[in-house]
Amino acid sequence: MRRLLPLLLLLLLSIFMVTNQRTYLAAFSDNITIFQPAAAGSTTYSAAALLGGGTNRTSQYDDADAIIRRSFDQSYARMLPCDDNPSWMKGRETASIAKQCMQRTRAYITSGNVTVPWWFQTLLRDITGRGGGVFGPWHHFDTTKPLLNFCTIDKVATSEWRKVFCELNKADCVNNTEGSCGRKKCAWKTLQTMPEEAPWAVFLRDPLERLLSGFLDKCVSGKREGNCEPNVVFNPMDGLKNGKNIPYHNLLDSIEGEGKDKQMFGAYVDVLPLKWNPHFVPQALHCDLYRSIDKYHFVGNMGGDFHFDLDRMATQFGGQIPEVLNGTFGYMDNVKNGNHNNTGKNVGGHAKHAAEKVKRFYTARTVRKALEYLSIDYVTLGLSVPDWAKEMLKNDAL
Repeated sequence: MRRLLPLLLLLLLSIFMVTNQRTYLAAFSDNITIFQPAAAGSTTYSAAALLGGGTNRTSQYDDADAIIRRSFDQSYARMLPCDDNPSWMKGRETASIAKQCMQRTRAYITSGNVTVPWWFQTLLRDITGRGGGVFGPWHHFDTTKPLLNFCTIDKVATSEWRKVFCELNKADCVNNTEGSCGRKKCAWKTLQTMPEEAPWAVFLRDPLERLLSGFLDKCVSGKREGNCEPNVVFNPMDGLKNGKNIPYHNLLDSIEGEGKDKQMFGAYVDVLPLKWNPHFVPQALHCDLYRSIDKYHFVGNMGGDFHFDLDRMATQFGGQIPEVLNGTFGYMDNVKNGNHNNTGKNVGGHAKHAAEKVKRFYTARTVRKALEYLSIDYVTLGLSVPDWAKEMLKNDAL
């Protein structure tokens, strides 16, 4: 089975390209193509402009920057600008506007006038289709105790942030008889009226670490949630059956031998875009962050200084937030002891500690692909490529 793995992956990819309405392949070259504006009077993003510098790979920027600039200019830079909305930060309304904007972009690209990478076309297809998940209102939490809106992103401690906001809104559910809090008596969104001027906060995560964390949680942990997509390849509920009507195993289970972790992760990254799951969609597309991050009152990072960013958030918003954050994340002792080496959540047994495992699963090849898929996070959210990834690319070029 291990020998057939490359052939199976190529066969699945070929079937997808034939049956899909149209596949767009980007022309990757040493010099980046800077596309012209989508239409008269419109604007497009430019990674070269946002990251600075020219467009040649031999410039002062390293390989990681070149990969990001090239991929972004050939994909996300083609997204059409959204209509301005003075009341854009309204959770459900914002999600609806963002989805409509992406649907216009997809229609524009599939009209045949624009060439983009195939994975970008499938991304637009999956996030705008039914069940896409990225624009769901469940990415918006809020509370009046104290006033705070929060954008929650899949694989950025979402389970823990649910606990936080359930605790912050606990009083809303004490005498609730309408069923708004559900059987768990929990409300991620307050039942009170939220003033429009309430501040907004979000936590981001290193995109490469987040991708690996999603893989470990959804594809390796043994969960049967159907989030390790495409399910027909990695998690067939009914099973692909052979001539004797016996189901094949999960494709990842068939990889054996030295370097198994890298092979498994590489296989997943190769075919991930055949069906984009919300847990792997770029962070910048959640809560319309790619065009609104500058309006947020607080932006934290779930990295090595995660506990210190939690402390900064607690200080900024006050009220019961310090106590509730500490009850969920246990950040106070880490701040007191000067722990700048956060490697994952230590509460609830849900941590995958992806930061400790990156070199075990990543190769230079998977780093390149991941940077291409997730380039929008680096360009629009101001995130930096970690040193270990740059070093991996550098050593591969030697």
